[in-house]
Amino acid sequence: MELLTRPLLKKYLPENPVIIEAGAHKGRDSLKLHKLFPQATIYAFEPVPYLYGHLNKAVAGIGQIKTFNVALSNKTGITTMHVSPELGAVSSLLEPTTLKQEKPNISFEKIEVPTITLDDWAQQYNIEKIDFLWLDLQGHELTALKSGTNVLKTVKAIYTEATLEPRYEGQALYPELKAWLEHQGFQVIAEHFHHSTWGNVLLIRNLKKSFKT
Repeated sequence: MELLTRPLLKKYLPENPVIIEAGAHKGRDSLKLHKLFPQATIYAFEPVPYLYGHLNKAVAGIGQIKTFNVALSNKTGITTMHVSPELGAVSSLLEPTTLKQEKPNISFEKIEVPTITLDDWAQQYNIEKIDFLWLDLQGHELTALKSGTNVLKTVKAIYTEATLEPRYEGQALYPELKAWLEHQGFQVIAEHFHHSTWGNVLLIRNLKKSFKT
């Protein structure tokens, strides 16, 4: 998570936010969020089995961080995932396309993983509100968001990966993602495009003034 984003989150979120981190990888950002908001409840999702093992090890003993070995998606069930043993961070429910040319030294394996929609998960665990969503789903962010329109009404802030050029099959690009979220009542206040084709974006609900970094 970008350093510039943290003061903005402190400004717009309560001291004890309910947080979803989807695509938690090995738990680095889970720990950063816990340090930033010690009173937060953090629900960390990581569907890749070996990464989930690292995540659990990283957050062991921290009761406020609850982990789930499942992927957020547009259906609840079992789905094929494309997993890279060499670079787990690029694993996705979507099939990699230009990413294979971008990173020719990595491979992908197909595995079956459990999936759940955001609204189904919230209903199953009696979650009435989510203050903050942090989504790093390798092109699957908009699909997951569209499965959570009920709980999305309670969200104050979203930090999401965004892509300007497709790297996966069927990936929604940033203009489409931004337009949909603006229609849901969110406004971009920070963009961090540290790469020519992808980066991260922070959106806040119903602000009149925006900031760009």
